[in-house]
Amino acid sequence: MKKYLLDSNIFIQAKNFHYNFGYCSAFWDWITAAHLADLVFSTQKVRAELLNGKPDDPLVQWINRELPDSFFVDDLKDKSVMTNYAYIIRTANSNNQYTLQAKAEFSQHDKADAFLIATAKAHSYVLVTQERSQPGAKKRILIPDMAEQCGVQTKQIWNVLEEISTGTFNLKMPTR
Repeated sequence: MKKYLLDSNIFIQAKNFHYNFGYCSAFWDWITAAHLADLVFSTQKVRAELLNGKPDDPLVQWINRELPDSFFVDDLKDKSVMTNYAYIIRTANSNNQYTLQAKAEFSQHDKADAFLIATAKAHSYVLVTQERSQPGAKKRILIPDMAEQCGVQTKQIWNVLEEISTGTFNLKMPTR
């Protein structure tokens, strides 16, 4: 059975655009349900990025209130993840396509991207990100491109929703 690992941009873009808490709570309920079904996870690195927002941010509140601790895989304490992290960083640094700045940014220990790829590789997750592949990019190492180089499958959230969700939106009649 496939398991999915969510990038921070899944949460941020959902909150800000398509699945705002004010009108699409079903998306957020789906994330919780998919996790409880042992299908959807993220990492502690992503959690740290997401909790970097303001305390009154609806996403920060939802994470603190609704998501169980088991949702965020402890990537830093997992030897297999750390071994794969070293491999991911070596792969990025040995690729002459990218600028030194791109490599330095990708390798920053407080950034989640390399840890996400390493966690997905270590535990055979499908990595879910809204980033799109740009094979010729030089100034930024994008998750889909590095993941492909390292043998990790990526998908966008729309594809995952098609695979493991059902249901529709509920209509709210306007008051006159």
